[in-house]
Amino acid sequence: MKFKHFVLLNSLVVFLFGAAFILRPLDMVALYGVVQSGWGVTGLLAVTLIGFGLLLSTIAYAVSEERQQPVTVALLLANLLAFAISAAQQQAIWNTRMGTVTAAVYLLFVLGYAYLVVKGTTARQAAQRA
Repeated sequence: MKFKHFVLLNSLVVFLFGAAFILRPLDMVALYGVVQSGWGVTGLLAVTLIGFGLLLSTIAYAVSEERQQPVTVALLLANLLAFAISAAQQQAIWNTRMGTVTAAVYLLFVLGYAYLVVKGTTARQAAQRA
């Protein structure tokens, strides 16, 4: 797995979640068990997710190979925080299938970025020994 491909996958998932919140806001919040009468916060969430998706796609192409490690660590921490919050909300608030899916998606990204961190560290150590 390469940094660029994984960040682009992350970008696509975040962008699609944002698009879903723009196109079907009431249906999306209903999947989490939330009843809402207006666009309200879902619009803010949608544009934020789309913005992060665009930012991630730029990062995938703009970050040079020697600078990927700190970016990977930052993305690992961001997804770890998102996983922790979504898992806590799933237990305390949502208790829905969509909440489980959301936590699982963040966990998948945590594992992927952790793999990239370990892979990058191992490659760097091997290069230093040579």
